[in-house]
Amino acid sequence: MGKLKTLEEKAKGIVSKVSNDPQGRYQLRYEFYQKYGNPIIKGKEGLGNSELAFIDWEIKRGALNSMSDSKLGSPWWREVNGHFLYLATLAQLIKESGETFQGLPVPVNFWLDYIDTPNERTWYRAHNSSIISGYYVSDSLAFNENIYEQYFMNIVLYRVLYAQSMVEGVSFGILGEVFGNPRGSAVSIITHIEAFYPSHYPLSKEDIRYVTHNAHNFTGLIEDVFDKKFILPHLNKLYAEAAKWNNSPMVKTFVKNNLPTYPITLSELNKEHFNTKLTTIKIPIP
Repeated sequence: MGKLKTLEEKAKGIVSKVSNDPQGRYQLRYEFYQKYGNPIIKGKEGLGNSELAFIDWEIKRGALNSMSDSKLGSPWWREVNGHFLYLATLAQLIKESGETFQGLPVPVNFWLDYIDTPNERTWYRAHNSSIISGYYVSDSLAFNENIYEQYFMNIVLYRVLYAQSMVEGVSFGILGEVFGNPRGSAVSIITHIEAFYPSHYPLSKEDIRYVTHNAHNFTGLIEDVFDKKFILPHLNKLYAEAAKWNNSPMVKTFVKNNLPTYPITLSELNKEHFNTKLTTIKIPIP
C-alpha cells in the first residue's frame, strides 16, 4: 500500500469513528483549530469559530444524529459533513507526515494552504471548496429529502458563498462584511435565529414558512431582505466567482437564471412552482 493510500485509509478510519457521534465530529474539528489557525480560547477569536458554530447548530437540530437514533439524522447532512471531515483530516495527516503528493483533491490542497498560511482567504477556500465537493458527491442523497429541505440546502450554500465574497474582494453588499469574518461571532448569532437557521429536523411548518420566504412577520422580513436584496439578484455572478475562488467549477451547475437548482429535481420544480422574478421565489406551503 502506498503512503498516500495509507493516509487516506487512516483519515477514513478517524472520520468513521465519529460517524455516529455528533459531538465527536465537533471535537475533531475543535482539536484541528486548536492546532491550526489561532487556538479558540475565551477572549480570543479563532479562524474556526464560524465553522464550529455551524456544526453546533447541526448537532442541536439533530441533522447529524445516527440513523439508529430515536430521532433520526439526515443521510444528506451527515454525508456532507462527513466528506468535509475526511478532506480536512486527510490534509492534516499529509501535513504532519511531512510527505508531498501530486493529484490531491482540490479541497485537500486548499486545506494544506490554510495550514501553512492561516488567514481568512485560505480558510474560506479550504472550507467552501470542501462544502461544494460535499454537495456534489452527496447529490443522490438530496433526492430523499423533501422539497423544502432541498431548497434550504441552497440557502445554506449561497449564504456561505456570499460571506466569502467580501474576503475575496467582490462586494455584493455591506452585510457580507459582517458575516464574512470566520473569526467573529456573527455565524454563532445568526444560527440562533430561527428565521435564518431553523432548529428542527425535519423542518416544521413554521420553519418552512421562513425557508420559503413566506413568514409575514418582522424576523421573516429581515430574512427576506437579507436573501432577496443582497444575494439572490446576484446569484449567477456569485456562483461564477465562487467557482474560480474555490477551483470548483461544479458549483456553477447549482444555479440557473439567478435561481438555485440543487439538486437537479429542484431545477425541474423551478419551472412549475418558482416565480421567475429574480428576487421572488415561491414554493407551495403545506
